[in-house]
Amino acid sequence: MFDHQAYYRALEELLKQQQPLWQAIVISSDGSTPAKPGMHLAIPLEGKPSGNLGGGNLEFFVINLLREKQPVKPDIWKFDLDEQGMPLSIEEGEIKTGMICGGKAEVFIEPLFLTHKLYIIGGGHCGRALAHLASLSGYQVTVVDNRKELLLREDFPDNCLLVYNDYSDLEKSIKFAANTSIVIMTHGHIHDKQVLEFCLRKPFFYLGMIGSEKKVAETFKNLKEQGFSEEELSKVHAPVGLSIGSQTPYEIAVSITAELIKERNRIPVTS
Repeated sequence: MFDHQAYYRALEELLKQQQPLWQAIVISSDGSTPAKPGMHLAIPLEGKPSGNLGGGNLEFFVINLLREKQPVKPDIWKFDLDEQGMPLSIEEGEIKTGMICGGKAEVFIEPLFLTHKLYIIGGGHCGRALAHLASLSGYQVTVVDNRKELLLREDFPDNCLLVYNDYSDLEKSIKFAANTSIVIMTHGHIHDKQVLEFCLRKPFFYLGMIGSEKKVAETFKNLKEQGFSEEELSKVHAPVGLSIGSQTPYEIAVSITAELIKERNRIPVTS
């Protein structure tokens, strides 16, 4: 019998790791197959899955296909448990598993992680306000700062990751990808420029920098002199946020969150 209590305890621990995670549930089966409706499997991008789908090739293919395709939307995968040979692509219909037990199975695939990642570079007043609003708006938030004393757990949402980095190697702190949003709001113009320079030629979905129009113009001028093109700089939202006359940290956070949502809803994002 499937141990649901043990499974959900393990699932809770996997969710705390805040890495890509999927749940696979057998929703129907037919014929002689060890996969029975109600069986669950939680599959992290890395590490050991929890639960089971009856074992064998079906479970093997679900794990490997999930990690290869990394779907961001729920789906139903149909498996043929009687055909020999390599599995078909999901788009071709039923996936042939090479099992000899016979029958068919349908597996419901559910992403259990936030697909939109936001990195806030700077954990000051505005960074803390933005972390709270962005978390409430469906972002997986990471705050990076070069001041350890500002990265206090009680000042940020529970599901927000806090990372100390002196900005010398942000590759260790930011997972640059097509669904990565970055907002730069450090405590100094020099650091803002340093971070922007590092991020500009990396893959990202959204890149914004706080500051006055004068500061932004000066920063862009310096970057052009270093060889960055007008096209590269045009991808930066600066000054960051929608123009709503914001003054306080939470007003600024509202304007930035609104712009993030606007951009997120404009273009479909895959992980």
